[in-house]
Formats: sequence, structure tokens, C-alpha cells
Amino acid sequence: MNEINHNCDLLKDNIQGQQAYEYQRLIMEQIEQWEQQSIEKIRRLADDTRQQISIIIRDHSSNLKEKLEELQQQLETARQDGGFYEDDLREWTERLDELQRLLTQHKTFKINEITDSTSFISRISIADVSNVTFRKNFSSKNYDEDNIPNKFDDYSDNYNQNLYSSGKHLLRFKIHQYEPGSSIVFGIISKRKSISSFVCENPTFYGWTEDNIVYLGGNEQPNYHGYKSDFQTGDIYQLTIDCERKKIRLKNERTGMSFELDVDTTKCSFPWQPSVRIIIKNPE
Repeated sequence: MNEINHNCDLLKDNIQGQQAYEYQRLIMEQIEQWEQQSIEKIRRLADDTRQQISIIIRDHSSNLKEKLEELQQQLETARQDGGFYEDDLREWTERLDELQRLLTQHKTFKINEITDSTSFISRISIADVSNVTFRKNFSSKNYDEDNIPNKFDDYSDNYNQNLYSSGKHLLRFKIHQYEPGSSIVFGIISKRKSISSFVCENPTFYGWTEDNIVYLGGNEQPNYHGYKSDFQTGDIYQLTIDCERKKIRLKNERTGMSFELDVDTTKCSFPWQPSVRIIIKNPE
């Protein structure tokens, strides 16, 4: 009995004494360390996101300024030469209107919270979610070897003007008209290589087109990763541009089919520019 009482007293001393205090201090230090590490991770992510937004806005403004200076140079050259016509005036006016629209349009950037059932703190990322329809490409002039205008209508999209160097961006496109034999392109090129009328010949082009063709840095790859082209009038396509993972993804909302490409930045360097076009052949 005396031994049991003695052991009880020892246990009581341990509960109230130094051992309990040291254990509590150790646990509190672990909680403090976790708190500081979590705050630092959130701070770094917030700083990275702020930097991405700054780069996106800077690139957008720089791109508009570059296009405006190009237009002004063309106007000055035409004024000095005196060689311009009514069609030229109409085209310049439309280009200026387009630049004004791009300047004043509401940017659809938003902050996405990436939910994860294993964590109560959500990561955030930048998304550019835009509903885009195709418009007539007024600036396209294409001629055959005899200098006769080719018989097709060239449609591009408003967001071919945008540049992307960071973040993740989702663009949506609706095909209002698609005829058999027409050409359609979804993908990206490097801003360092200018857009031509035949984008598939661009050595930086990554994307998808008709006849089950995929382009990887300008190289044609039929049926790459099981790609099947299935374009129809009324289809809505999602083009995801993921600069962080260096990937692009194309999804047909009608069929639910999606395809993904890894982008080699040694072939297609940042900034990336969407290249989305439909060339509808006109009847003879």
C-alpha cells in the first residue's frame, strides 16, 4: 500500500512538474513553426500572383502600343508617298477601332481558388476566362501567283492580339460557320515569330487543325495522342494556355473530348500568342 501511494505521488509530481511543461513547450514550438511556414508559403504565392498580374497587364499594354506605332508608321508612309485608296482608309479606320476596343474592353481576369480536400487553405491562380466569337479578319490580303485574290474568307478571333507569359488562361470560341474543305486552326505561336496567313508553316506553331493533324513546333504529326478532328457549325471549343506547366489543351464542349500538348519553349518561346483561325473557302 505504501509503495502504491509513493508511486501516485511521483506521478502527480510528474504531471504538475517539469516534464509536463517541457512537453507543452515542445508542442507549442511545433505549432509556431507550422504557423510561420504556412504564412511564408501564402506570402510567396501572393507575391508570385501579384507579379504574374503585373506581367500580364504590362505585356497587354506593350502589345497595344506596338500595334499602334505600327499603324502610325503605315499612316506616315502613306501620307508621304500619297499612294493610298479608299480601301486603305477603311482598313486603317477598322484597325484603329479595334485597338480602341482592346484598350477599353473589360479584362476577364479572376482569381481561382484551387480547392483540395486534404487542405483547408486553398491555393490561388490567375484565370482569364473569355467568351470569344470569330470575326472577319479585315487585314488579310492573300493572292495567288498571278496576283489574283484567293477565294476564301479569313476569320480570326479578338484574342489573337493577346500575349501570355505566365499564369493559366481559358479562352472559349464558337464556330458560327464551318464547311467541308475549310481550314481551321487552334493553337499558339511565339510572339517572336510574326503571324502569317498560313500559320501551319510557322516553325513555332503548336496546335490542332483539320484532317486529324497536330503541329508540334511546326512539325506535322497525324493522329498525335489519338487526336481526331470533329469540327461542326455551332461547336464551342475551349483553348487552355497553361504557361506555368508549359502546356496547351483543346476541348470540344459538344463531345467532351480534350487533347493536350507539351510545348517546347526552345521552339516556341514566351510570350505566347493565341493563333485561332477559320478560312472558309468561297464557291467559284
